[in-house]
Amino acid sequence: MSKRHLKFESVLFEFIEPMVVLYKSGKTFFVGSALPSDVGYVTEYLLVTVSPKIFKRYAREDVDLRYLFVSSPSRTFWKLKASDLGKDKVSVVSVDSSRIVEDMLPEAQFFASSHTHEYEQINQRHGSEETLFIDGNWEMEDFGSFSRKFRDLYSFEDSLNKIRDKSTPAAQRKRIQGAFQHNTLYGGGSYVGFFGDLTRSIPANDRYELKKVQYASPGEIKLQGKGNVFDALEAHIKKMIGSEYSINELYKSLYDFMSKKKLLDVSGSVTRASPSDEKIIEERSKILLSGMGFDCYDVIDNLTEKNKTNNAKISLSLYRRLKEACAYFAEGRASYER
Repeated sequence: MSKRHLKFESVLFEFIEPMVVLYKSGKTFFVGSALPSDVGYVTEYLLVTVSPKIFKRYAREDVDLRYLFVSSPSRTFWKLKASDLGKDKVSVVSVDSSRIVEDMLPEAQFFASSHTHEYEQINQRHGSEETLFIDGNWEMEDFGSFSRKFRDLYSFEDSLNKIRDKSTPAAQRKRIQGAFQHNTLYGGGSYVGFFGDLTRSIPANDRYELKKVQYASPGEIKLQGKGNVFDALEAHIKKMIGSEYSINELYKSLYDFMSKKKLLDVSGSVTRASPSDEKIIEERSKILLSGMGFDCYDVIDNLTEKNKTNNAKISLSLYRRLKEACAYFAEGRASYER
């Protein structure tokens, strides 16, 4: 068992107490995730070594937190006592990789935009700040899930805005088009890839960021990004909550037809519906998008190169994400007004 001396850099994510922390030794980063505890509070952190190159990829959200622990090249593991948190310099002890089990690892899909604290070497976003008020019972995974749904909806809305904007650079347009044309939209992972590609197509300074979590009852979540995009998301959420039953019926109508025609479990990039089926799919997709407040079918149609099957799948995936985000508001756990 060996020891190393590290310099404290920052808390990256805090939920009641620090959950993700950052240390450094020379040029090497040590990213720490709180280990499960039986006593009701954090007692130890598992740290992983991260090279400057990989840390930049994490900062750009090319990879998530879990990637650092399971796939980062030449990684080594270390343990830090929670009692040492707050000291400028700490000692950590090595942990053999063979002793790392699943429960010790962070969950997937936690990205830098979910940080509640700023760190100078991670590009900071600029723009408007949105405050959401929270109440009731929230677990750490709730914040992650809620933030992911908001990020996906934000990235979709902003990407379409950029396509409509004639001043958007050609290279960025190409990246957005690639997200619509190069994902199979078959299986859950492909939709994660689709929305992830949209997020990565947006310049870092324009992206959605979870700025701060103040957990109490009631508490606050502060988001940072573009004000016009936040305004649009608020309108979508309020429209969904106000017409949940009718929008759900529109979703079921499209979903059931796609299922009946066996178009859900195939790759949309290689499977096209018959002309008569495409007419029905297009009509129902338009109605569903309009019901949620998305006036964008023609833009999506151009981006997918008139692929009606993929248009429908994107419409269905938007509904699912919007519905999951709305659930927090419908349950009274999140609100726009206190």
